[in-house]
Amino acid sequence: MDKSIVFYDAACPFCSKVVRFILKHEKKKQLFFSSLQGEFTKSFLPKYGVSEVDLSTFYLFQEDHVYSKSTAALRLLPYLKWYLFLFNIFWIIPPFIRDFLYDIIAKNRYKLFRDTCEIGSLSDERFLEKEG
Repeated sequence: MDKSIVFYDAACPFCSKVVRFILKHEKKKQLFFSSLQGEFTKSFLPKYGVSEVDLSTFYLFQEDHVYSKSTAALRLLPYLKWYLFLFNIFWIIPPFIRDFLYDIIAKNRYKLFRDTCEIGSLSDERFLEKEG
């Protein structure tokens, strides 16, 4: 499959804000989206080594590989507008430190972001599965 797919927790307020951010700052409409709770995700991710979906992270499928946590976030940068290139500086931080910080935010995401928000309009051809 040659699509790049963002897998996100559809029930998470923070995750929906991240998806909205991606949609707002995307260079081209290249990314596809699927909720972690959906049937598409449950059948797709195991084919690429993710046997148990972790709802506390999001995944990025890119070039026949699945990335998670901070690496998935940083691999999204080439899809986003030029002014976000500064976030590439985080590549110098070792993955175990980046993922430790990611886990702290993920653990507290429902406390930090209480209000759910709608992702907004997105064509059906880019949303592989909205909710499970």
